[in-house]
Amino acid sequence: MNIRSKLLLSLFSLCFAGATGCSGDDTGTESDSATTTGTSTSTTTDTSTTTDTSTTTTTDDTTTTTTTTTTTTTTTDATTTTTMGESTSTTTTTGDAELTCDYYCETYFAGCSDFKEYDNTESCLAQCAQWPEGMLNEVAGDSLGCRIYHAEVANSSDPNIHCIHAGPSGGNVNADPVCVDPNAPDCAGYCKVYFTNCMGDDNVYTDNDDCLNQCAAWYAGSDADVGGDTIGCRTYHAGAAAGDAKTHCPHASPSGGGVCVTG
Repeated sequence: MNIRSKLLLSLFSLCFAGATGCSGDDTGTESDSATTTGTSTSTTTDTSTTTDTSTTTTTDDTTTTTTTTTTTTTTTDATTTTTMGESTSTTTTTGDAELTCDYYCETYFAGCSDFKEYDNTESCLAQCAQWPEGMLNEVAGDSLGCRIYHAEVANSSDPNIHCIHAGPSGGNVNADPVCVDPNAPDCAGYCKVYFTNCMGDDNVYTDNDDCLNQCAAWYAGSDADVGGDTIGCRTYHAGAAAGDAKTHCPHASPSGGGVCVTG
């Protein structure tokens, strides 16, 4: 058997065995099915969002400069003229005064330290308590307001004039009454009554001039005074001494005898 016969015999055996692809034709078509699986590669984009929040706080430091303006109100009275003999002096105040004895005493001691009207603040306050209040910036008349006005002026000019006006007498020291009631008791009247009724051992003055000089520094008060450190009180008791000198002459004296005193 030749080679061709062997090949045919082998092919026949394969077809007889049911091999796929045999159609009775010696020419077989073998279909190879190739399944191609496509691999899809998904590209995942991982987007990472980074929020970079930068908070910039700008502090605008504004430096506020507060300027305190002190306004000094100058109160000028149209007739604020103090007459001393032939000379005149026109003065003004700041308008910052308080109508109180505390303010008066503080102002008086500041501008009138060379004057010895008061032993201390307590004596000043006690004397001041006797005066009518009046109003601020009064330039004349028996009042606390008038004395404050002249005490303030004494701090800036002419203390030798204005301290006397600001004191208890209101200016009687130099026979130049300013802060005095024009109808108030005066030293001349007091001394006359005193020497009439307080004689001998009841008299504490060396002479009339001594009486006038000591009286000049006192607060005038009024004719109705029966107590208080006033000329009026002493005048009353000098008159009462006509009936009882031993009792009333001490009250009418400079010391006041425990009656014509403050408090």
